[in-house]
Amino acid sequence: MRTFRDRKGQFIIIAALFISIMIVSVSTIMYSTVTYFRHERWEEYLTIVDSIKSGSSKVMEVSLASYTQTNNSAVLMDNLNQWIRDVRKAYPGFGINLNYTLESGIRSAYGVSLNYSLGLARVWKQPVSYSAANVTFTINLASVGLTGYSFSTHMFLRTNIRDAVWHSGSGKQYVLIYLSVDKDGSEPVINLLKGNFAEVKLNGVPQSFLFKRYYSTTYSSFVYELRVNSVTSMPSSVEVSLADTKGINTVSTATSPIIRQDTG
Repeated sequence: MRTFRDRKGQFIIIAALFISIMIVSVSTIMYSTVTYFRHERWEEYLTIVDSIKSGSSKVMEVSLASYTQTNNSAVLMDNLNQWIRDVRKAYPGFGINLNYTLESGIRSAYGVSLNYSLGLARVWKQPVSYSAANVTFTINLASVGLTGYSFSTHMFLRTNIRDAVWHSGSGKQYVLIYLSVDKDGSEPVINLLKGNFAEVKLNGVPQSFLFKRYYSTTYSSFVYELRVNSVTSMPSSVEVSLADTKGINTVSTATSPIIRQDTG
């Protein structure tokens, strides 16, 4: 009887251990499964946020290009309103609420004070000219309780006429214009071609020109060299119009003392 009781007790202990192991195993599997799906779901939300940020930047880029081409100051606001509608249609059921604030008034962008209106600004026909856009976005995702996630997006293009030199010696008379182009602060734009320079004017008259691009040790910067031949007198003004690869335009103008004579 004692042996039977001992065996019965051992069986109960083994069965209890087995059941405990099963419970722990099932719990582990269930926890892992829930954690996996939570992780996968969160990855999906992060992908959506990244897509919205990327799309918002693209809308700003297209809008700034349009503004510099047409001077339509409401184009950014109109395009962003349409973008918000498109986002809601693209992600139904996620409770996405995308809002924006257009920069207004005088604000600093990469160390430059610009006067924004409806998120857009430009300063043209100066030796250093700018085109810019500045918007702050806020994303709410009701399905996961994400509220108040904000990010700012800036678009910025600067052109700088470094020098305009009239060469009058050695039997040849020509003008060399040295121009640098930067985006989003101090990042040099180095991929422009001659076709990106829509027009070069001397004294308000369009000119044909030759084109070079290279890094200049003189200016410690990447520069575009524009050469206008057969210039019989020193011009009083130089104007360069360009559009970058995104279609964003600037117009830069220089007069004396930037324009100077070299008789060598």
